[in-house]
Amino acid sequence: MRKIVLIFLLAVIFLMASVSYVFANNDRHLPLLVDDADLLTDSEEELLNAKLESISSKHKCEVAIVTVDSLNGEDPQDYADDFFDYNGYGYGINDDGILLLISMEYSDWHITTHGYAIKAFTDAGLDYLSGEFLPYLSDGDFNGAFTRYADLCDELLTMARNGSPYDGKVPMAFTTRILISLGVGIVIALIVTGIMRAQLKSVRFQPAAESYIKKNSFNVSVSRDLFLYSKVDRRAKPKNTSSTTHTSSSGRTHGGKGGKF
Repeated sequence: MRKIVLIFLLAVIFLMASVSYVFANNDRHLPLLVDDADLLTDSEEELLNAKLESISSKHKCEVAIVTVDSLNGEDPQDYADDFFDYNGYGYGINDDGILLLISMEYSDWHITTHGYAIKAFTDAGLDYLSGEFLPYLSDGDFNGAFTRYADLCDELLTMARNGSPYDGKVPMAFTTRILISLGVGIVIALIVTGIMRAQLKSVRFQPAAESYIKKNSFNVSVSRDLFLYSKVDRRAKPKNTSSTTHTSSSGRTHGGKGGKF
């Protein structure tokens, strides 16, 4: 009988511990996408929220977006921090996460980071991130802005998880896109110049510069090339891997960046 009671008590303790763990890691009160300003269609909202859930689960760091009509006189940074803190955002015991706040009243935006996200999204990373989605916001393309934000959060979190948080250098994927664009441009330029060159059959390349000068129109009595000296300064460019932080009203440490759009 005692053995049965002991097994029962152990089972209850195990169950309570499991439930406590689940609640400790799932205490968020709202979805990752809160569109209170109604900037997105229902289908856009559904797809974007699923995307944010996938990225958050993949990196074990919540990626959230919140839109509101007004901040009711509150500072954007304080509003974003408090929304994150008091609505249970963040993954795991350290509440790792990043949240983008959009307020339509005065075109405010602010990003707040907490836990691991402070390390993953450096000051340079936040500059790069905001610089990519802000043009969409300015054009009123909110779905485009939020999709770009989500994609870059995925990219920057991947870099951080691989041990190389963004430090100001252009990410490899972006570099590849630039190289492809340059390659296409060069090919087109070669085709165009080739056609133009074929049309100039009367023009011939001359091996010497003097061939392009009218005879007896230019006389050089003395010609010398003097090499004086050369000086090269090399300095290592410092990497920007730091994150500026502050303390929210709840006493927790946050990073972030904000402005107008």
